[in-house]
Formats: sequence, C-alpha cells, structure tokens
Amino acid sequence: MQFRLLGPLEVENEGGVVDLGGRRQRAVLAYLLLHANQVVSTSQLLSALWADDAAPMTARKILQNAVWKLRGVLARPPRSEHTAELLTRPPGYLLRVPPQRVDLLDYRQRVAAGRAALTAGQVESAHKSLGEALSLWRGPVLADLVEEGICWPELTAVQNRRLNVMEDLFEAALACGRHQLILRDLENLVASEPLRERASGQLMVALYRCGRQAEALAVFGRVRAALVEGLGLEPGRELHRLQQAILTHDPSLEAPRAVGGRDAMGGRDAMGGRDAVTVTPAAPPAESAAVPADSPAAEDPCPTGPHESRTASVVMFRFRLGEELGRVLVEDRDRVLDALTQVAREKAELHGGRVTAVLGSTVLAVFAGTDPAEGAEHAVRTAAAVRDSLSVPTGTLAPPQAAVRGLTVHAAVASGAALLSRLPSEHVLPPWVGGRLVDTCRTMLSHVQAGEIHACEETRRQSEGAATFRRACASAVAPWELHMVKGDVPELSHGWAGAGDQVSELELTQHTLLRTQQRSAAHLITLIDDSGRARTRLLMEFQRRVEESHGGRVRVLAGTVPPPGAGSALSVPAEMLAAYCGIEPGGPEAHTTAQLRATLDRLGGDRGTGGDLYASLASLLRKGRTAFGPAVPGDLLRAWTAFLARAAREQPLVVIWDDLQFADDALLDVVEQLTQTHANVPLLNVVGADARLPRRRPGWATGRPRTVTVSLTPEPGDDLNRLLESLLPPVREPEVV
Repeated sequence: MQFRLLGPLEVENEGGVVDLGGRRQRAVLAYLLLHANQVVSTSQLLSALWADDAAPMTARKILQNAVWKLRGVLARPPRSEHTAELLTRPPGYLLRVPPQRVDLLDYRQRVAAGRAALTAGQVESAHKSLGEALSLWRGPVLADLVEEGICWPELTAVQNRRLNVMEDLFEAALACGRHQLILRDLENLVASEPLRERASGQLMVALYRCGRQAEALAVFGRVRAALVEGLGLEPGRELHRLQQAILTHDPSLEAPRAVGGRDAMGGRDAMGGRDAVTVTPAAPPAESAAVPADSPAAEDPCPTGPHESRTASVVMFRFRLGEELGRVLVEDRDRVLDALTQVAREKAELHGGRVTAVLGSTVLAVFAGTDPAEGAEHAVRTAAAVRDSLSVPTGTLAPPQAAVRGLTVHAAVASGAALLSRLPSEHVLPPWVGGRLVDTCRTMLSHVQAGEIHACEETRRQSEGAATFRRACASAVAPWELHMVKGDVPELSHGWAGAGDQVSELELTQHTLLRTQQRSAAHLITLIDDSGRARTRLLMEFQRRVEESHGGRVRVLAGTVPPPGAGSALSVPAEMLAAYCGIEPGGPEAHTTAQLRATLDRLGGDRGTGGDLYASLASLLRKGRTAFGPAVPGDLLRAWTAFLARAAREQPLVVIWDDLQFADDALLDVVEQLTQTHANVPLLNVVGADARLPRRRPGWATGRPRTVTVSLTPEPGDDLNRLLESLLPPVREPEVV
C-alpha cells in the first residue's frame, strides 16, 4: 500500500484507491501516519480527534472501533513483508510502515538528500532531489481533513517547512543558471508570502539576470513597504546589500557559466571566487500558494514541464450540510459528500473538464482547452448543471432551491492564467491546478449565497454568447451572477438531465401551444407527478423554450400556489396580473393604479364592463390582502379570468401553474373551466400538480374538449435520487469494544 498525506489523504494498493471509511477512521489513520513508526498514546489520539470539552463519553469506544476497522482495511490482500501493520503498544498504538510507502517520509528523505547536496556544492543533484521532493505534493497537507475542521500543530509545521524547501530549490536552480525556469513560481510565492525576505531576494536575482533591473528593485520596495507597514521593521542587511549590488551591477549577480561552484545566492561565484550577496531566510508564514516547477529545460521562459501557466477556467463548488441534517450521523456524511462529489465529477467530464481536487466539501474542476471561450462556457454550464441537478425549482419564476432541507450548493467560476502540473489529457493522476486563479475563485466562493453561481469579469466576457449574467450583490467579490444558460441544451436547463420519456410530454405541450395559436382556441394540459421535481423542471423548460423560440410573440404568466397557511390562493393570480401590467412588488399605490388603468385601456372592451373590471382587479392588487370575505374571491377571480381573455385576444397567452393541488375550490373551479368559459381565445393553461388534485377532483378536466391529463414517468437513477439514497442509514458493522 502507498499512503499519501501531502494533499487529500489517500491510500492506494494494486487494486486502486482504498475506501478508508468515515471521518473518524481517516483522522485516526492520518494522525498515526504523521507519527509513523512511533508509539502514539491513546490520550494523544483522543485530543487529536476531539477538543477537551467536546469529547463524548464514548470517545474511547469510538476510537477502538475506528482502529478495529482500520486494521481490517490494512489487512486486505495482497499482503507482503512491506505491508503496514497497526499494532497495540502501551500506552496506545503503533503504525509500522516502510518509509518509502508514505509520501511524507519519502519527501523528508529527499529533502535531506537535496540539502546535503546543496551544502556540498552539488547543485545539480540538489536541484533534482528537491524538485522530486516537492513534486510529491498534491495540495495542502491532509487537505480533506482540514476542510472538515481538523487543526493539528503537526500540519502547520509540515506546511511551514515546505516554504523553506521551496527556497532551497530556488537557490539550487539559480546556482544551475535556471533563473528563467523558476521566475514564474518565484513571483507567485513572493505575491502570496510578501514577508519572506529570502524568496524576495531570490526573485530580485532572477529578475536581474533576465535583464529586468527596474522590476528587481521594485520587489525590494514592495517587501520593504510590507515589513515597515506590517511589522515596523526594515529589511535585513543581506537584502539591502542585494539592492546595492543591483544598483551597481555587481558581477557577482551574473548567472554562472558552469555548474559546480556555488551561485550568487550561495556565497561563492561560479567563475571568479569573489564573495557574493547572500539572503538569509525570514520566519516562514503558515502556508504557501505556489508550487515550484522542476524541469530539465534550463532557459525556456515558458516551460512545459510538470508546471506550466495556461489559460483556463476553473469552477469551484462548496456543498454545505446544515443543522437540518443533524440526523445524519457524522460517519454517514462522508457518503453524502462522496455522492455530491460524484455528481460534480460527472457533470465536469460531460462538458470536457476534470475534477482536480476534492477537499472535504469543496470540489475544484478545470477546463483548459485550446479555446478560452469554449473553456469558460463549459465551466459555466457545468456549474449550472451541478447546482440544478441537486435542486428542486420552487416555481417557474423563482430560482431553484435545495432538494434536501439543509443541503446548499455554492459555485464560483473564474477564468485566466492558471498553473497546471500536467496537461489535462494525461490520465495517470488528476492534474494539479494552482496559482492566483484558484485563489481568486476560492475568495469568490466564500461570498456566494446558497444556490447562486458567481463569475469573474473574464468568465462573463468569454461566455456571454452562452449565458446571461446579472450584477451580483454589493457584498460579493465577483461582479457577476449567472442568470440563465442559453441554448437548447437539456442537460443544463434547470436539471433537465436524462429526461428520457419526458421529452414526449415536453413536445406535447409545445404542439398544444401551436394548435392554440393556429385555431385561436383555449386548451388545458394537466401534468401529474408526485415527486414534484419532474413536473416543475418540465414546466420551467417549457417556459424557457416558449420565451426563447417565440421572441416575445407569446406572453407567459407563471406562478406557484403556496401551501395552506403559507399565503392566500389569490396571491398567484395577483402576481400574474402585476407581472402582465409591469407593476413592481411593493411599488407606490399610485403607480399600481396608473399601470392597471393603462393596461386595461390598451386591452379595450366595453367602458361599463371595464369600470367594473378595474375595481375588482385593483382590489386584487391591493397591498396586504391576505384574507377575503366568502363571496369576494369568486368575484375577483371572475374579473381576473375576464382580464386573461382580453390579454389573450391581443396576444397569445400561456398561463403556467405549479402545485395547483394547494388551491382552494374557488380557484380550482376557475382554472378548470377556463377552456370552456373562454373557449375562443388563444389561451394555453398548463397545470402542474401531484396526485392530491385528482383525488380531490376525480373528474378533473375529463370529458371536456381541448383538455388532456398526463401522469409523468418517474426519473430513475438521477443525481437527486442518488443523493437521497446516500442519506439513508447504512448497513453497519458490529461495534467492538
């Protein structure tokens, strides 16, 4: 088995990646690997798993169960003399594992060899060993556990030492004359760690050797400003000496012409033997956002080795499991997150991208094709597909909301230059993606509200032909929020994924609309679906297609009937009326009155009837009306249907209802009879409801002309069903004390 800690925790054998079980098992294994081949006391493990005041009474039992399950994982065949063993050793446990089987131990051995070679002046060997050591990193150490709340001092120490190793590698690269190769990585490191004097000095030397003296001096100015403003300190003596050397064009700064001696950053010049400028390292901060490249190309300013800068788009998701999911046990949450990750992975691959990192509840995917606009479009479509496939629309006018109470989906898309460890076409391991683009996307994501997708300016510009955007809220980092994805792409239209049999229902509604227009006759279609997801997605897709394909020649009014106690059944007709008249919610009453009068005057009709119609419709729009007398709703609804008939005569009209099973009897009567009371107008009435509607009205719309009722076929095996299944209690192994 191979154990990997330098990134998300992974264990791999000949059969592939090993399932380690729940969070507790993974945390216990990770802590033992951090102290591999050492006895770890039970008290240490308990402190690592729980804070002092948070450990449950059964903490020791939980730990024993985790150890027992881990032993079963480690005992899986094939076994050999190099197989890891989890042993009980007072006062705790010992994980015995060969050092070459743990990437952290392998990394430390390579670092030690590289530093020894650097001290001995063997810079080529040092460069090779240090580069190989850093290439073992796949992200922040134990990134998945950190994302889930693990915070161990050992992790910070490993992360801090990595910065020193990076600077050692840069020193070896400068000694080998590879200043152009490391320039981009040095710039990224200094940008993310502006107080590290040693790295800043190395960047100054690299820039100077590239003929960019002014930029080298600007680096000194930036690090000095950061130190003075942040800590009240001046840069060290070595950095001041380096500044003077650049100003005087000191020959010691020149690149070595032959490998074998120490370079200008190491104390002796490779050619002349005179003293060179040295820079001492500063205290390392907590973590780094840059990873240096290791490539044999010495003078290639755009290396194509393990790390290269390429134009790409990245999409980052965060799945949050709220308090409402408290009934889901901690160890079961891993299964839920696995299901969510799989959804993201499938959608990304469907659109030509790849998931490159999974850090707990955060998933990162990259789209790095040859066409930047295509990559941005695919990233946006993936973000919409993931969100919508895990959502249930609340209405045709409302954004989709969580399919499971307590689950929220957040997404951000950024486009620009990204660092890639290898081309996405290579399938050995997912490509590492980093640099400022990923940091920008992560910052954007932290300000995204549930159900939203934010995008940077470059993403909006590249994908404006495929999507529409609106300005994000003032508190957001990204300037744009995705509004709608364009094009007849079923996969992306509010979760319209794998509709299968429902394509015929969608075609039926479109064909009925065509007949409604051609014959100028009212029609009623009722869609029955108990889950709610299929019919609501169908209604939203139908509305989108009508609005896009008819170019405004057909007017659509839509609404969702609230459940009993959540609002008046008359609120939906009122919303439709306001939308048709262009009345903003909460606007001044004078504006509402004027808009309603202007609309009725435009629609025409008998003046006497128009006056009566205006009074009733004005009452329907009156603010704060949540209850009406027993006779009033019928009068208001009759006035409302008369208004619909006038509107349909002027312009073909589609009225879409969802959750009509919640309507009261008066509203049900009006909706059912529309096709009869106003038969000779181009009005298509589309109703969505569950089985409670035909139970309440056994003869709903039966035996009437121009009416049809359809029961939608369930959607087997979709993403949402997979997620819901992952929330079910698992079959558990017996606990061992």
